[in-house]
Amino acid sequence: MAITGIKIDGSNNANGSTFDPVLRHTVSGEIRQRLADAIHSGLLAPGSPIPAERVLCQEFGVARTSVREAIQGLVIAGYLERRGNRSVVAERLPEVNFTGDDRKALVGQLFEVRQVIEPAIVELATKRATDEQRTEIAMFAARTTTELDEFREIDRQFHSALARACGNPLLNEVHAKALASLFGSGEFASLLYAEVNKSEVDDIICSSTTAHQAIADAVVKGYTRKAVAAVVAHLDDVERRMVERLL
Repeated sequence: MAITGIKIDGSNNANGSTFDPVLRHTVSGEIRQRLADAIHSGLLAPGSPIPAERVLCQEFGVARTSVREAIQGLVIAGYLERRGNRSVVAERLPEVNFTGDDRKALVGQLFEVRQVIEPAIVELATKRATDEQRTEIAMFAARTTTELDEFREIDRQFHSALARACGNPLLNEVHAKALASLFGSGEFASLLYAEVNKSEVDDIICSSTTAHQAIADAVVKGYTRKAVAAVVAHLDDVERRMVERLL
């Protein structure tokens, strides 16, 4: 579906511009809407800088004052953020709001994300981790506890250490944002802390601790295939337990 005044398929106008000129004047509100539509459509991607004010003035056919007012409005609304002298599209993952039976949908989404990202992270970490990072990974894997709160912190630190060791800051950032968004959900926590699920959660803690140690051992020794197989088995096991056994 096309949005008026925007080429959402990535094509440009004949003159090479991204946006059609604004035909009415005193139009900061319309410019703001055009830019917001471009953000929603993906034409302006999260983290990317918007065109310079001079360029926007030319493409919209308006004065710089109108463009500045529109940009300021988008900053206030949270669509844009300032980075030095540039305005960039704010980076936000979609909020997760699941309730009732949909809590299992959240678990499924979480593990889809992890199954895509974490085997690649572990493969790279096995090849690229420094000696210091391998020691850190092994240290987190060696920590044991039966307390849920403490285990969740150990779990976060262990997987974060693997992500840092992959040597790809962008992949590390994507992983961190995904886990922060999803694990921060109250609905997800309600599954883990429900009294009826305590016995199964205790089993998850135990099996996950063993899995962490197997993953860490393979990473420390540089056994790439073994490390990837261990993390895949770990994620499959935890997802199965949470989806099939938690209430």
